[in-house]
Amino acid sequence: MMDLASKADAKPRGRPGGAESRARILECAGQLFAAQGFDGVTTRELARDAAVNISAITYYFDGKEGLYHAVLRQLVEETAPMFDPMVDRLETGVIEAGSDPQKLASLLGWYIDTLLSGILMDPKIRWQMPLVMREFQQPSAGFELLFAERINPMHNAIAKLVGAARGLDPTSTEAILITATIIGQCMAFGFARAVIFARTGWQDYTDENRRQVIKTVTTGILGMLGLPPIVKEEGGRP
Repeated sequence: MMDLASKADAKPRGRPGGAESRARILECAGQLFAAQGFDGVTTRELARDAAVNISAITYYFDGKEGLYHAVLRQLVEETAPMFDPMVDRLETGVIEAGSDPQKLASLLGWYIDTLLSGILMDPKIRWQMPLVMREFQQPSAGFELLFAERINPMHNAIAKLVGAARGLDPTSTEAILITATIIGQCMAFGFARAVIFARTGWQDYTDENRRQVIKTVTTGILGMLGLPPIVKEEGGRP
């Protein structure tokens, strides 16, 4: 759809209120693209929702395609405080755990708790997920950015945990498919929330039902990997 290399992530901000206008365009565009897809949103609609002149989209982003790339870039940057430390801890934790099944179970439990808590409770991730899912199903050139900086690092880290638990080469097809299953089970509770709410009668994800979801998913994935139940340390932490 677009040549990412030709799009600048930022434009000069010489206009009065430029930084504020640019940020407002990005925020509105992210939610519109998530809800309607790239082709379903017009520049006129983007300008109207952001309360800017339509020429501002060209000025700051070189048009709609540049704006879409900037939205994906901002998504990567905004999720970095959650995902980058998660990947680092997984990489380090697998090395420290070795072949100890209890340590691997605790590491996996921490990962599922952290990821699901973000997916279920963070309002920004709530609207970002449909945008990511659109890229999964109908990848644009922006998929390369998401794959390189978000998807691949997380999948590689979980595949190493899977490999340690199941005695597999982390790069094997089996390990890759198991990894996709683990991550997909967590993501399903975000993008299929309407189904979950309709089936359970929940109105939203509360702290109580968040814990219930985490317990259910954790138990199932531990069983799939042949890992033991998590033993809680004193103070209630795994």
